[in-house]
Amino acid sequence: MEMDFIKKLVYSYIIGAIGGSLFVWFHMPLPWVLGAVTSLLFYKTIWKQDTASSIPLKNISFALLGVQLGSSFTEDTFQQIGPYIIPYLFFTCFIIAVSLFNGYIVSKWLPVKMDTSMLGSIPGGLSASIALSDSLQSNTVLVTIFHTIRLVAVLFIIPFSATHFFYEGNIVSAELSPSTNTGEWYTIAFLILSYLVAVLLNKKIPAAYVMIPMFTVGILKVIGVPMMSLPDFSFIWAQITLGVYLGNSINIEDLMKAGKYCMIYFGLSVWLIIMSFCLGYVFSQMVDISIATAILSIAPGGLIEMALTAQSVGGDPSIVSSLQMVRLLIVVMIVPIFLQWFFRKMEK
Repeated sequence: MEMDFIKKLVYSYIIGAIGGSLFVWFHMPLPWVLGAVTSLLFYKTIWKQDTASSIPLKNISFALLGVQLGSSFTEDTFQQIGPYIIPYLFFTCFIIAVSLFNGYIVSKWLPVKMDTSMLGSIPGGLSASIALSDSLQSNTVLVTIFHTIRLVAVLFIIPFSATHFFYEGNIVSAELSPSTNTGEWYTIAFLILSYLVAVLLNKKIPAAYVMIPMFTVGILKVIGVPMMSLPDFSFIWAQITLGVYLGNSINIEDLMKAGKYCMIYFGLSVWLIIMSFCLGYVFSQMVDISIATAILSIAPGGLIEMALTAQSVGGDPSIVSSLQMVRLLIVVMIVPIFLQWFFRKMEK
């Protein structure tokens, strides 16, 4: 690594940690993630300084957050999810369909190509959307910007709303204190192995760095393996790393380039969030599930942020992460196939 990159990376972490600490001080939702994102955005925008993030460190942080989410699994988790699948599939497919329809309608009265608008409206799956955009020769820059707008809306609106309107019990958050280590040391080998498997399967499994450690820990816990507890500081570092990665990825300048399109797609994102709140409420009334858990399961991603929010407001992060995984698989595996067929049909 070049010294200049290392210097920027260290500064980014310091700024992210300061922002996270301030958000903790003011009792803000997802403090270590959103605090880091906000502080880096201010740093880049006001002081015109460059930031940096590390892909390997980001991948490790994803794995640690997967371990954290997997630790919330119980023997009842997989049994509890079963009755929710059918109604959840209906609601999440409805959200996806509305998103694509919104993108289609907007393309009719804005000078934005239909494929670009629809790809930019997908609720999640940025990597898959960009790959499909490249293959279809769509405007990949606009697709990325529209997804960034959705990400900003989701990151700040949903955790804030969940904390103030859907809070259901004890706040669970990582504190800067040593955790009580329980379990056996040899189980650390399972965590390392799950990370190595994620590295190997990253190209084949969506969000492998989160999914594989999460389900590894969850399944081992369910079958009674005494998993070693990692220190709380490791999870705080993972959340700061996620915030640094997101803060480095989001550029206010890019959002400004979209001009008037920016506010239109932001409005669509807000409309989608409101709709997910309404459907989440209906979902909670149909099945035996809390409102917070239902809403965060249906909310338009991302998986980690919604599961961490569930953990902070007294929801069930294991159910949220499992159902969000179902949505992610639909977005990554089924939606691109549908869109390729749809675009070919529209060209005829």
